[in-house]
Amino acid sequence: MLKRNLKHSGFTALASFLALAILMSSTSPVNNIIYTALFFGLALVFLVSLGYFIVRLQTGEISPKNRYRIIVLTVIFLVLVMFRSARSLSWVDGVILVLISFGLVFYISKRSY
Repeated sequence: MLKRNLKHSGFTALASFLALAILMSSTSPVNNIIYTALFFGLALVFLVSLGYFIVRLQTGEISPKNRYRIIVLTVIFLVLVMFRSARSLSWVDGVILVLISFGLVFYISKRSY
């Protein structure tokens, strides 16, 4: 079962990475905003599956705490990249985003399951 889940998350990470590479090399977000939405959707799939793959390699299983950590860190990273790519991230917004990130990660680590 573990080997099958490891292969599944690894294959999903590889497939989404290849889709991201094809999307970045063949399209321009200036022409159509849908490409940007598709990019961030594929990036979300890639980062979550990569997180699952790495955690399964290290621990052998995904606990609920690790699952929430992967999702929170992925969403925070994508929000950071979205703001950065729109050039609307000032240093104050960055500090607030970092504080919210640490709060969420701390909350998840202390939450009982």
